[in-house]
Amino acid sequence: MNLHVPGIVKLADYRAPDFLVDTVELHFELDAKRTVVRNRMTIRRSDTAAPDAPLRLDGHRMELVSFALNGETLGPNRLELDKEELTVAGVPDSFTVEVVTAIYPSTNKTAHGLFAMGGKLATQCEAEGFRQITYFPDRPDVPARYRVTLSGDKTLYPVLLSNGNPVASGDGPDGRHWVTWEDPFAKPSYIFAVMAGDFGVLTDSFVTKSGRTVALGIYADRDAIPQCRFAMDVVKRSLQWDEEVFGLEYDLDRYNIVALTDWAGAMENKGLNLFGLDGIVTDPETTTDGDYVIIERIVGHEQFHNWTGNRVTCRDWFQLSLKEGLTRLRDQLFIESKLGSGAWRIETVMALRRNQFPEDDGPAAHPIKPDAFASIDNFYTNTIYDKGAEVIRMMSALLGWPAFRKGFDLYIARHDGQAVTTEEFVKAMEDASGRDLTQFRRWYHQAGRPRIEAKGSYDAAAHRYTLNLTQTCRSMPDKPAPQPFHIPIATGLIARDGTALTFRSGDAPAASSTVLEMTEATQSFVFDDVASEPVPSLLRGFSAPVTILADLADDDLAVLMAYDPDPFARWDAAQTLAIRLIRAQAKVHSSGGAMSVPESFAGAFEATLRDATIDPLLKAQILSLPDEPVLSEGLATIDLDGHMAARNFLRHTLATRFKDDLLAIYRANTEDGHAYVPDLPSISRRRIKNVALDLLAALGTPDIADLCLNQVKTAGNMTDQFEALATLTHTDTPQRDEALAWFYERWKTNDIVINKWFNAQALSRAPGAVQRIIALESHPVMDMTNMARGLAFYGGFFRQNRVAFHDSSGAGYKFLADRLLMIDAMGRSSSHYLMPQINQWRRYDPRRQALMKAQLERIAATEGISKSLRENVTRTLAAPA
Repeated sequence: MNLHVPGIVKLADYRAPDFLVDTVELHFELDAKRTVVRNRMTIRRSDTAAPDAPLRLDGHRMELVSFALNGETLGPNRLELDKEELTVAGVPDSFTVEVVTAIYPSTNKTAHGLFAMGGKLATQCEAEGFRQITYFPDRPDVPARYRVTLSGDKTLYPVLLSNGNPVASGDGPDGRHWVTWEDPFAKPSYIFAVMAGDFGVLTDSFVTKSGRTVALGIYADRDAIPQCRFAMDVVKRSLQWDEEVFGLEYDLDRYNIVALTDWAGAMENKGLNLFGLDGIVTDPETTTDGDYVIIERIVGHEQFHNWTGNRVTCRDWFQLSLKEGLTRLRDQLFIESKLGSGAWRIETVMALRRNQFPEDDGPAAHPIKPDAFASIDNFYTNTIYDKGAEVIRMMSALLGWPAFRKGFDLYIARHDGQAVTTEEFVKAMEDASGRDLTQFRRWYHQAGRPRIEAKGSYDAAAHRYTLNLTQTCRSMPDKPAPQPFHIPIATGLIARDGTALTFRSGDAPAASSTVLEMTEATQSFVFDDVASEPVPSLLRGFSAPVTILADLADDDLAVLMAYDPDPFARWDAAQTLAIRLIRAQAKVHSSGGAMSVPESFAGAFEATLRDATIDPLLKAQILSLPDEPVLSEGLATIDLDGHMAARNFLRHTLATRFKDDLLAIYRANTEDGHAYVPDLPSISRRRIKNVALDLLAALGTPDIADLCLNQVKTAGNMTDQFEALATLTHTDTPQRDEALAWFYERWKTNDIVINKWFNAQALSRAPGAVQRIIALESHPVMDMTNMARGLAFYGGFFRQNRVAFHDSSGAGYKFLADRLLMIDAMGRSSSHYLMPQINQWRRYDPRRQALMKAQLERIAATEGISKSLRENVTRTLAAPA
């Protein structure tokens, strides 16, 4: 078995480019079978290059037709060509290159470079796709100005799009036509784009704060255009929000989006974003609340990249969070401006704990600025995006918004048009605020998540409360022991009767909340003038991506759960209470004892259930019981069977005791006859109703199964339909089969909704689910080349199904290994996306460990796998016990 990973790239080895490209003139003779690309570049030797340094251009998966230097065609004796690179020695300091390549879009299954999909042609160049189009120094620190001419059959490709602004067009011979696009701004090759096809278009315009009119267009299949209105409105809101909140004005005369039916994801190509169709179209009948929110966030995200990623880009791929973490924070703030920053902040934290925390706890742990990789595609991770956003959010909390905004403005002003590092961003924050962020920089370089133990003591005579904090972080293999992080901990004190206590901390005036700055391994904070013994409310608003282990009794947590004015702290107390209970009862189950639910927990649950004053979204979040992987966070061993048995027991007990209350909530929030609106009050009502329905389903009774089936068939919106369908998929009932058959028949002509049908079944935890899920792959409409459908099905099972994937037969593990090898053979570098669960193999019981290890070793022993897949599998197998 070969566990060697070739081609490791290290941050420490970074060298500035030997050659810079000033201008690129591209001419595409577009054809799905064979596209010819003529590329004329003006190139100059950089100031740091050796005088005899050869020209090296990246390129693979294409045919070199010809190569000319300063107009002279060079033969094979002057060119050194291998599978990854073209090298030319003896070049002058300034010169032109003309290179002609042929590429084959219809046989390109990598979804990078230029590919054919659904009768259209499209490009995906991030991170290293441009080298599949033409020979070029394909790295983000070589920005250039592009002029692009596209020529294609006018019937097949009536729409020809690229970056920038159209400057010329005309008809050619043989039924062809052409359009020339020019981007006035230098850009890195990874945001180059070409789109061609028979598209419909929705047009609109936006007037910037300086009075310029920007032409807006969303291109998609013609029948989808009426459903693009919401996305267009989001584009306009995001452009205005960026002006108002960050002072950034859009710079081009056009802003276009292309939505491909079978594609999945989103890409910020300068002035020409690429989306999967399900990331753009909306319809109250077929779009869920979650879909509306993610569409708003991601449409905003890609537009925000125009400045944080495009105008100011990253020097190298180790700096990926410079653009992705910052832009993720910006899309979070954008959605919070619409849905609020209280209970909605919990949604962000739930996703972080579900998706990113396991990365910190497993072999794939890496800092937001990694120091080495074999394939950059493996680092488009939740750590880079979501933890990266949390690190920048912490910076904002430490500096305060005015100083943070001043630092952001300085960063943009200093580095517009440049390719820079995270250091330039932090330095701008320091220079603007006057704060020393030396220790804070450790968040960029140290992997893992700090765990903070908190213990408090109260001196009644002195009215003084002392909070003692200790931070630790696990060491990574072959890395120095982590040093203490700089951690902002938003804190308040709550009296046991639920009132907020005021206090003095240091020289600050009396207050009821403060932000503690923890910088030492062990640190004490003193609060004076505290009227009574408090319960500490820590990490309010989730002020840092850490785990708090507070020395609080269950009664203390119940106080926070009932009274804390901070929504996150209130929810987190409820989660901690439930996690404690489930873990304790899992041990009882494993020892053969009888499980039980303490009256104190049932009482706290009942109080929340019947509290008419609580925000309905927050109530839904509190009543949602924690699940894997949160239940196993921080544990050396994942007791999956015990946790699921205890969680199911708790759900059944609560549903039995509070059936009438849950039914009352369900009925009170049913929207019979109401028009669907995706606003916060409506989203909240649907959420609490469906949380109640999910708990009721734990009863396993026919009346509740009938209630779910009725909701599937009669709901006036897709949120309620899908939630009821997903709930039924966890049951082994006739109603489940009837609902699945009805849903398919109702929506079989709508590809996006049928993706949801596959996804609901991929998430099933019902007995025997793994065999049904594997068999579902052979359904007639399951198309493995359809990226959106594959994401819904494979992503749902391999990433999100925490039960059926781990079926004791090991069938889920074999299925994953088979599909990783299949996808890898297609040239798609997405293995890291499908591996978060198997990455944790050493934390499971010995039987599951052996089954997972065997499949990982089978992959590693397969000849010819990509370095991307080999890197992921090798790292996982090498994880310490």
